[in-house]
Amino acid sequence: MSQQVQESLRLRGALFDGDERTEVGSLAELMEALQTSTAFGYLEIRDPDRLQLSELAEHLGAPELLHPPASASSGHTPMVAGAHVRLSTHRVQLEEPTFQLVVADLHIYVLPRLLILDHDGGFDFEPLRARLDTEKRHRDQGVGWLLWLVLDELLGEAGSALNALDDELDDIEDVLLTPGNKPAAIQNRVYRLRKSASRLRRCLLPLRDAVDALLRREADCVSPSLFPLFQGLYDRGVHHVEWADSLRDLVTALSDTQIAMEGNRLNVIMKKVTSWAAIIAIPAAVTGFYGQNLPYPGFNTVGGLWTSTLLMVVGCGGLYVTFKRKDWL
Repeated sequence: MSQQVQESLRLRGALFDGDERTEVGSLAELMEALQTSTAFGYLEIRDPDRLQLSELAEHLGAPELLHPPASASSGHTPMVAGAHVRLSTHRVQLEEPTFQLVVADLHIYVLPRLLILDHDGGFDFEPLRARLDTEKRHRDQGVGWLLWLVLDELLGEAGSALNALDDELDDIEDVLLTPGNKPAAIQNRVYRLRKSASRLRRCLLPLRDAVDALLRREADCVSPSLFPLFQGLYDRGVHHVEWADSLRDLVTALSDTQIAMEGNRLNVIMKKVTSWAAIIAIPAAVTGFYGQNLPYPGFNTVGGLWTSTLLMVVGCGGLYVTFKRKDWL
């Protein structure tokens, strides 16, 4: 591998040999440790280009694995071929208070003693790195254990996003039934929620398919001891996808409910406006009659004044009482 490519690669990782853990800061250091010991570990590469991946694949003896790079966004099919595995997944994070979903690709390559994580650096990698370094259960299972930890962490992030969307949906339902709410603000929240739920579902599908491929194609890294753990990952993946589907359906129902409520509110407003217009028409008709310039009964007399006033009061009061009884006001 060329010296220039080695220096330009931004990588870090760790090797595990029993209870011992060793930091790795360069590719040369990693290769020397793998050749001189029985250790296994992970390598984290930040946003490599095609040339770097191609040379790295040749150096590791797995050109078909790392080149061309996987692409979760293009619907890449997981590759499981014995000791070699290539998966394309997503990391997700929900930004509050906008509830917009932030997505980053994570490409996972599995070799017999090495797990490679290729990411763009857009997410905080420290929580996942800390878990890889401190978790000790099933460490004797090698890279399969590391792969299970990574996939479990990704499902945990998706579950947190689903929980936040579910809570936001409950809050919108409460606000929707509150008198005096602002329809435009609710509509914007519903739109953002529906968009995030749909995008989250699309991000969960590659993760579910990746675990399914590991279970069905008998990857060497999934030992019999790890099989129940990966089966649990698959069950969680299916549950998360169904959860995202139900959220999309609930958001759609919420949007339909809001539209129906706005239609009902508009009907009530139109009913009241029409009723008040009918009531106001009575004084207009009476004053129009008594305002004509031709002689009429009570013309230029006090009796005419009281008669017109009485007609307006009786007419308006009668219509008001009638509309109230019919719930038109």
